[in-house]
Amino acid sequence: MVSTKPTYKTIQDGPVTDKEPVLLHDLPQDRILSAVVALAGELYMVRDRLQVLEAELEKHDILPPETVENHEDTTEEAAARTADAQAYADRFWLQLYMSDEPVSHIDPAIKKYLDE
Repeated sequence: MVSTKPTYKTIQDGPVTDKEPVLLHDLPQDRILSAVVALAGELYMVRDRLQVLEAELEKHDILPPETVENHEDTTEEAAARTADAQAYADRFWLQLYMSDEPVSHIDPAIKKYLDE
């Protein structure tokens, strides 16, 4: 039986030997939005579970109430958190501005070893 399920080019299944692949060109924009909404839902679940964990730690006197909300970073912690946040933002925005030029140069002859 032939599958009627569409296939998308969003999964990399070999080395990039030419230009970087365009992974989302064949995905409808509303599906991309749906994926973002699904990720937002997952993020909410993580936030909710973190709040439950904080509440349990407070209830069992492991963490004093409002400890997380009242936390004050040391100078070193603040610098590290700022650097981490900036690195995260850079990784995110880089994805939107990346060139499709290859980021590595792999000899296309490598395919003969992968096709076996």
